[in-house]
Order: sequence, then structure tokens, then C-alpha cells
Amino acid sequence: QEREVTLPGEGRDRYLSVTVVPLAAAAGTAAGAVGVVGDLTPVMRAQKVAAWGEVARKLAHEIKNPLTPIQLSAQRVRKAWLKGAPDFEQVVTESTRAMVDEVEALKNLVDEFAQFARLPAANLEPGSLHDVIDQTLSLYDGLFAQVRIDPRFAEGLPPVRLDADQMKRVLINLVDNAIEATEKKGSVVISTEFDRRQGRVRLGVADDGPGIPMEAREKLFVPHFSTKKRGSGLGLAIVSRIVQEHQGTIRVEENPPHGARFVVELPA
Repeated sequence: QEREVTLPGEGRDRYLSVTVVPLAAAAGTAAGAVGVVGDLTPVMRAQKVAAWGEVARKLAHEIKNPLTPIQLSAQRVRKAWLKGAPDFEQVVTESTRAMVDEVEALKNLVDEFAQFARLPAANLEPGSLHDVIDQTLSLYDGLFAQVRIDPRFAEGLPPVRLDADQMKRVLINLVDNAIEATEKKGSVVISTEFDRRQGRVRLGVADDGPGIPMEAREKLFVPHFSTKKRGSGLGLAIVSRIVQEHQGTIRVEENPPHGARFVVELPA
């Protein structure tokens, strides 16, 4: 077994790599195990500093993008006013609409960063993952006529310690991404399974879209890495942070014959 473990602390967390290897004895019985613990804290902190430097650069770019059309629209209105243009009313209508749209995009960007900064610690209580999934999927009833959402639940799934509200946020983000990957006309499969040997519950969200290139997968959960043309790039970073708060892991893999599958593993 190999795990990366985050130990929350006052002011700073510690990041450990833990590997456990069983020692086999005669007749296949277990004689014990060897555990190796490595401290990844300095490496992870260096990576975070670099990641947030990239966040600052890209955030500046994302803010600059809507400022340009806002400026051009204002200049267009001023020019039309000074010239007494006969179509002044139309210019005002078109320009103010453009400005309002771009300001809304800026507001959404700032709101998402604020949510990321204010994300509260998870309040973990024993609960049913299936109940959380059912409540989340009910939000999508009738929204996407050409998207088929297919729940495939394992029987006898044990309870997990979770924060229901935060886990809903994880699901909404993953399902939204899957729907967008299919261009709102494909199939999204929500699956659960219980790995009794490892004591882990797995949640899968799979789509039949184009998939995610291998070189992009390692960066998906870094703040502000996004394969979308627009957006804050914080969605999967927030998902990863919530999953870590649940002492879980998240990864992305291929979904043959095509598509992507996100897998969240939580302790049973």
C-alpha cells in the first residue's frame, strides 16, 4: 500500500509518503509488515510556492481579459456621444451589455477565489455516500435533455466519514466537468464500489468525452490549471482539497473506449 498523507497542524500542515509492505511467512501467513514514512513537506511547500506564483500570473491575465472589452466599450460610448452619432442609443445598449457581461465574469472569478480561501475545515461524520449522490443528482433532473446520467451503485456500501455539504460540492464539480466534456450530449456514469481488502470506498465519475491528455493529468489539481477556455481553474483544486480533508485521494484515468474517469477513494 502506498499513500500520501496530510497531517493538519496549527499554522502549517505536514505531508508524508507512507508505504507499507507485508512480510510473508511460511504457509502464506503474515509475519508482519514494514512501514516506510518519508517527509515530503519541504518538497510540497516548494511546489505550493511555485503553484501560487503561477496562480498570481494567470489571475492577472484573467482579470486583464475582461478589462479590455470594458475599456473599449466605454471608449465607444464616449466617442459616439462626442460625435452626436445618430445610432447613439444602439451604441449605448450594445456597449453596456458587453460591460455588464464582463463585470459578471470578473465577479464570478473573484467569488471563486474567495470561496477557495474561505473553504472551511470538513466536519466529518459517519454517513451514506449513496444518500449524498442521490441528493446531488436530483439537482440535474430535467436540466440536460441530451445527457444521460447513469448511477451504478454497489450493494452493501459501508458508511464513510464525510461532510455531506462539501462532498456534494465535489460531486457537482465532477459532474459539471463531465457534462461539459461531452458537450452536453453524452453519457455520465456515477459509480461506487467497496474494496474490502483495502477498506476503501471508491466513487467514480466517468464521461464519454474526448478524454484528458496524459501530460495534463498531473497538473489538473493544481490551482488555476484548466483545460477550459474560460473559468477560474480552481474547481478541481477545491475538489482535491476537500478530498484531502476527508483523508481520501483523487485521481484521473482513461475511460475506454474514450473519455475520462475521476476516482475518489475514501476510508470506509
